[in-house]
Amino acid sequence: MMEDLLSRAIHRLRRTLRREAFRRATAHALDTAPLAMSGSSPLFLSMVRHGDVVPYLLAIKSLYAAIGVGRVAVIDDGSLTGDDRRILHRHLPGIAIFDIAAIDTGRCPRGGTWERLVQIVDLTAETYVIQADADTLVTGPVPEVVQCWRENRSFLLGTAVGRKVEPAAATARMVQGWIAQAGLAGMKIGTLAEAALDQLPDAARRSYVHASSGFAGFAQGRFGRTELERFSLWMQDRFPTRWADWGSEQIASNYLLANDPGAVVLPFERYCCFEPPLPDGTPALYHFIGTHRYEGGVYRRRAREFLAGYATRTQAG
Repeated sequence: MMEDLLSRAIHRLRRTLRREAFRRATAHALDTAPLAMSGSSPLFLSMVRHGDVVPYLLAIKSLYAAIGVGRVAVIDDGSLTGDDRRILHRHLPGIAIFDIAAIDTGRCPRGGTWERLVQIVDLTAETYVIQADADTLVTGPVPEVVQCWRENRSFLLGTAVGRKVEPAAATARMVQGWIAQAGLAGMKIGTLAEAALDQLPDAARRSYVHASSGFAGFAQGRFGRTELERFSLWMQDRFPTRWADWGSEQIASNYLLANDPGAVVLPFERYCCFEPPLPDGTPALYHFIGTHRYEGGVYRRRAREFLAGYATRTQAG
């Protein structure tokens, strides 16, 4: 018991030190030049909280620099201060800021980034939307993303076990196997929901990808609230006390995107979540998920490399 407590304490200390090293290394992101923005599409949308303003600037500036055109919008999760908003307006001219409390989720849950997904679905009536979490970072060219946007094709960020669009039942069988090995105790709603995909109405005609909603492209004119609410209500009936848990929105996002004809999963070796096993080579985009975010100092080094390159480009311009 004492060894476990000591091990956890050491882990927390290391994470705190790594997080502080990242903060120091990236603080001067606030001193970088504003984005030179042009064009009306795609629309880059993110949900941002007070503590993620600097990482978000790294995420959106690295992504915008790689694509070169578009508009930017954020959803204020309720924690952004007046200073935060002034920073965003200064660095991202023309940014639109949506208040989370003003987003009506209809018959879908509230919280857990559901407001973000509902807002995206509504916005796709008029434009292509790229959703990017504040802990993403583009480190190289992203031609696959540009091609999807130009061809109005949706895309998903894959995982080690979710690299292509497949029948929903295939994912259900895979996840059912995980549950059989680990048991139901402590199982998250995302796992429970994926295990139930083979029981969906008309399941044989439904597709799915075990993907991450941290980075995703939503084609214009392909989505609506009706299908989103239908899926959410079915899951709500099946998991009445759990469906509003954190992680349910990701399942709904994956489901919507996978069932859009023409949707693709970005190549795993170039677009990945920062968690074992990492693909070989140097990805063009990382999603530095919380569990492993600061391990090995990779996020810090990649962010510093981007900031150095961004400063060089803006000075040359």
